[in-house]
Amino acid sequence: MELNGNKNTTVVNCNRYFYAKIIKEDTNMCKRVYLKAKEAEKEMQEARKADGFIGETEKILIANMVKAARNNSRVGDKLLMVVDPKYIHIPDWQRRIKLSRAYEIGNNYNSYKWDEPKVLLCNGLLLCIDGQHRIYGAFKANKEDVVVEVMECSLEEAIELFLSQSTDRAKMQPMDIYHAALAAGKPEYIALRDICHKHNVAVKGDDETENTVGTLTSISDGIGFTKTKPELLDSMLALLGKLGWNGYADSYNGKAYTAKIIRALRRLYAYCEGRVDEMEQALIEHCNGTEFFVNNIMDKTQAQIFDYLSEIVRYEMESPLTAKKKTVKRNTKVKAI
Repeated sequence: MELNGNKNTTVVNCNRYFYAKIIKEDTNMCKRVYLKAKEAEKEMQEARKADGFIGETEKILIANMVKAARNNSRVGDKLLMVVDPKYIHIPDWQRRIKLSRAYEIGNNYNSYKWDEPKVLLCNGLLLCIDGQHRIYGAFKANKEDVVVEVMECSLEEAIELFLSQSTDRAKMQPMDIYHAALAAGKPEYIALRDICHKHNVAVKGDDETENTVGTLTSISDGIGFTKTKPELLDSMLALLGKLGWNGYADSYNGKAYTAKIIRALRRLYAYCEGRVDEMEQALIEHCNGTEFFVNNIMDKTQAQIFDYLSEIVRYEMESPLTAKKKTVKRNTKVKAI
């Protein structure tokens, strides 16, 4: 087919069409800022399948590569190996991949600029412990080999390294640490997950949030509770569930489990020490429901939330009518006996 009676023109026009299409696809991809570790792993697994590099075949070849490296590729106390980046697995607990950073590294890969990515041979597979941006970036740039350092330790020790990465690397977010700490069996992180899930509350970064009542967005606050007063976190989440403040939005975007709410409630529990049951009852009776939250709480600051709720609680606790109502209830109970 010749659009302008000129074969060369047709080729150029076709190339422009396909080039424009590719640019459009890349632009759409770049709209995403982050890629979850499991999404990157799924993409790379498809590439391994295309190469037939899966199952026992993969395990046998990787074992031979590591064995050869141990015999020939030690540099001081480091075990180095050259490997195709797509043969390295990115575990679910790895941090999210910032796409712009990964693409920049892949397109300008410089082994002198960065340390070797660290991998671990675990159950016959190479796991990326440190350097997932370098590995994924090299994979996207279609590089066929990168030099990696093979760690000779347990998975638990490798995860500890991941959790204590130096501050000059890409900043570790609490959500990144959360998943790795769960994999490492850190008790305070397991406690946070279990307390939240007990009340059907997701933790920020959880994969499943659709059927939850809300998402605890401040992992650092949650860990602070599980280290010192896990029972207080349990009580606050139980109270928030009874108040039903998060019905106006999906569980992820709702604001009833954000840091300012949790911190305001913590101070309220502290000020009402010894009368917590009365405080909770006052809130349940006078501050329940999504409409109340949206109209009176959602847009306030942490300090304003505390002042507003504490005034309601104080009025209820000090009100003669409330005291009379309690006396009537107490007397009624005695007569019934």
